[in-house]
Amino acid sequence: MSGGTAMVTGAGTGIGKAIAIALAKNGYDIVISYYSNEPGAIQTCQDIRKMGRQAFAVRADLSEISGIKQLFRESRTYFDHLDVFVNNSGITKKSRFLETSEEMIDALYRLDLKGAFFCIQHAANWMIQAGIPGSIVVISSNNHKAHFPQASAYGIMKAALTKLTEHAAMELARYKIRVNTIAPGWTDTGAARLGDKESTYYKIPLKRWCHPEEIGEAAVFLSSEAAQSITGATLIMDGGAVLLSDKPETYE
Repeated sequence: MSGGTAMVTGAGTGIGKAIAIALAKNGYDIVISYYSNEPGAIQTCQDIRKMGRQAFAVRADLSEISGIKQLFRESRTYFDHLDVFVNNSGITKKSRFLETSEEMIDALYRLDLKGAFFCIQHAANWMIQAGIPGSIVVISSNNHKAHFPQASAYGIMKAALTKLTEHAAMELARYKIRVNTIAPGWTDTGAARLGDKESTYYKIPLKRWCHPEEIGEAAVFLSSEAAQSITGATLIMDGGAVLLSDKPETYE
């Protein structure tokens, strides 16, 4: 599949922006969603329009069903069908297991899992109504498989997200809609919270971080004709980090 319409959530910066740009380069018109980063969303749209593609930004709180309904309702005013949906929105919160709060669990659940569930559901329904054999790509994390310190709450949400992808892939196959997951590890988005790259290389066999543009190209591939037999799969992009365990002392 090349060209068409796509929606990418959380595309004001980082991985989401790179995916939106990659899809636009491959001929897609894009709706992007954002919540807090309006300047980033506007810039993403401007970058896409410079390529000659259409781009629209929609502000929506995807941790609430009302926000999800608003996103898809407004998106339908721009496009009459949807070929590709990329669920990228999510938050990262970490804490020691014994100190994890109910508030933290709830925040992760509302956006990273519940929000993803109903965004995927709405995207699939739109594709089915329009008779589109579409592609849904879910951006998760290698935390779904690895056991990093202070990531018990975050990790279980990502594990559930992978399971969600598999169930959705099974039920949507009859409509020729494919659902796949990309699970990045450390990704060079420039975010200050990520710290020094080289300090993490001891636990990454390839000794490099993933680049957002690589994830964008992977999303394009999973939505292409070359991937027509791929559904329910999880593509881990972490330089081999899940193949290693961390230093015991980091677990205290």
